[in-house]
Amino acid sequence: MGLIDLKGIFRKDFIIGLDIGTTSVKFAQFQRRDGGFYLVRADLKEIRQADNEAIREKEIVGIIKELLGGAEELKSQVIVSINCPHTAVKKVILPCMPTQELQDCVSMGAKNYFPFPVNNSLLDSEVSGEILEKGIKKYEAIVAVSPKTTIDKYLSLLGKAGVTPISLIPAPITLQRLVELSHAKEIKISCLVDIGGLYTELVILRGKNLVFSRKIPIAGGDFTKAMTGALVSDRGRIELTLEEAEKIKQEVGIPSETESKIINDKISTAQILSMLRTPLSQLVNEIGRCLDYYREESGGGQIESLILFGAGSSLKGLTNFLSNELGIEVRLGDPLEGLKVGPGAIREKDRISHSLAMAIGAGLSGARGGINLLPPELKEKTKRLFKRTTLETTVSAVILTLVFLYIGMKISLGNYQKKATVAKLELSSLEPQLKQAAVFSLLNDEPYWKDVFKELSNIIPNDIYITKLSMRNRTITIKGIAPSGQAQERISNFIVTLQKGMFNNVKLVSTREIQGKPGKEFVLNCWVHKE
Repeated sequence: MGLIDLKGIFRKDFIIGLDIGTTSVKFAQFQRRDGGFYLVRADLKEIRQADNEAIREKEIVGIIKELLGGAEELKSQVIVSINCPHTAVKKVILPCMPTQELQDCVSMGAKNYFPFPVNNSLLDSEVSGEILEKGIKKYEAIVAVSPKTTIDKYLSLLGKAGVTPISLIPAPITLQRLVELSHAKEIKISCLVDIGGLYTELVILRGKNLVFSRKIPIAGGDFTKAMTGALVSDRGRIELTLEEAEKIKQEVGIPSETESKIINDKISTAQILSMLRTPLSQLVNEIGRCLDYYREESGGGQIESLILFGAGSSLKGLTNFLSNELGIEVRLGDPLEGLKVGPGAIREKDRISHSLAMAIGAGLSGARGGINLLPPELKEKTKRLFKRTTLETTVSAVILTLVFLYIGMKISLGNYQKKATVAKLELSSLEPQLKQAAVFSLLNDEPYWKDVFKELSNIIPNDIYITKLSMRNRTITIKGIAPSGQAQERISNFIVTLQKGMFNNVKLVSTREIQGKPGKEFVLNCWVHKE
């Protein structure tokens, strides 16, 4: 029997974007295909609220592990969107100078870029273009900053979940990447507003370039807080639960001033409007100030549209309300716009897709470098790891090609013995590279293993990971992993797929839970059709 360890050969390269918010964790998993990015899975998991920080942290760690499923078994690159009150991005103008001197210039001038201390923060910058200022060439650059305490907190949380990120990206940059790599590319000025639980991120883009960014202190949590406050009326004391408030936000939203009815036999539309009026007015004022500032700085630049993302944008009627108040077009954004999305990649798509902007933007950042707020020592470590992984992938591809070429040798019956001996000698010379690869018998009644391998490589689904493959006579034994809570269904679908091809009598030998990880390990026996 020949045995091949395919854990590295059949392993797929994925890029994962994570957004760890205040009320939920968002996940987007991409695979590079045909020179582009293909969304194979995206999900959102709510964080159960807890006053105890240790309990909350344990909950988040468990969610991250669940979302990643078997992804840690793969060559996955994890990119995380980070945020806090002092995580910010600023466009600046810098003199032309060598790269190293430019970094020193940014470090020295950072205290002038941001309205808060940056002494204990990590900085990174990226040149976005060149301009002429009074006839002198200068750089346009994006500078990002985040406190070391915030970065350490993210790294600690991810470390407990078994995740080593290759990049930490501030929220405004993830929104820029979303537009840059998936949305329309025509030159226009647009404003992106992501309304989260604690923060609202506002980014203004000219085409694909970030020109303005600001954090707004009014967010979805303020709408919920306003609606769950006690209200005394002629109907007595009224107090909505968190669940009731969330349901009313999505189903009723912002009532019109002329509307008058009782919701759930408990609260009137007039009372709902009264509760929401203060945070809505504050949000409108903050967005208006940002737009006015941009128009003043750009000499009258006109914002063509305002696009809403984030869980807070699910407040029904918010787009119309903001459009009327601000006097510009406002629409709900779709972070899936322009993306290639696999069938069944997102469950409850209509409910959660608008909340996935940060996670999708983070995942799309894997297509290019740029801003990265990882500590310098971790950046260097990920660079070395990436180079080593790339080398291993190349070597694995070469080895597999050699195996296929060898298996596909056409040996005529007239001089079979002589050529079989030569072939065995050739294969033995490949043993140092093939490691565990053994000699495959090429008997007259066996199938063409090259075709079998080719068939397997074409039909293995994205949610099944093959770890080992062994062959005896006309039988192939496949060992693999099916991650997540739908493991049994995925294994069954894989068996059906195998039986539709050149295999028959596919038998499930065994399944077992993977200790400490979601998903199941399985073993299949497949009999190849005799031609």
